[in-house]
Amino acid sequence: MENDYELVYLAKENDEIAIEILYKKYHTFIQKTVKKYSRYNRDNEEDFLNEANLSFYNAIKTYKDDNAFVTYLNRCLKSSLLNYYKKINRKKNKFLNEAIYTTENDENNNIVIGDNKYNPEVILIEEEKCSHLKKSIIEKLSWKEELVFQLKIQNYSAKEIAEITDNNLKTVYNILKRIKDKIVKLMS
Repeated sequence: MENDYELVYLAKENDEIAIEILYKKYHTFIQKTVKKYSRYNRDNEEDFLNEANLSFYNAIKTYKDDNAFVTYLNRCLKSSLLNYYKKINRKKNKFLNEAIYTTENDENNNIVIGDNKYNPEVILIEEEKCSHLKKSIIEKLSWKEELVFQLKIQNYSAKEIAEITDNNLKTVYNILKRIKDKIVKLMS
């Protein structure tokens, strides 16, 4: 089997056989690296793999004989996948990343783009409504109820709230019941 230096040299000269041999040699390594970076984004695993494959081909083009090819490839993969991970998780791209766009025609033959639950305008309006509702609820609560409410909407369990607020569990359940009653009264 040829060494990496020869294969990379031939691959730079667009030798498809050399590129194929290199890819087969490092395919498992590339997939393991992709799994490591996409473990929290299973929906995007194929995108991570595409990014890694691009990085593999770019590593061949830009490789210099300074280090072993596998070391250089590893550095390129990590850099590329980390940048891609950061890109898809930026808040400013949140709406675009979650959007599923489809184009259809409604009954008046107007073009409809996207599903309303992913429509950025609808999402912002819903968030504003939730924020307004939360403020209205908090105005009706005592300071102790407000503290429990804030912890509950942050997904703390009743047991965790009891520990944080230094109350017993029954007291927390009673406070949650009072909050629920006030919300029902506010909503009616």
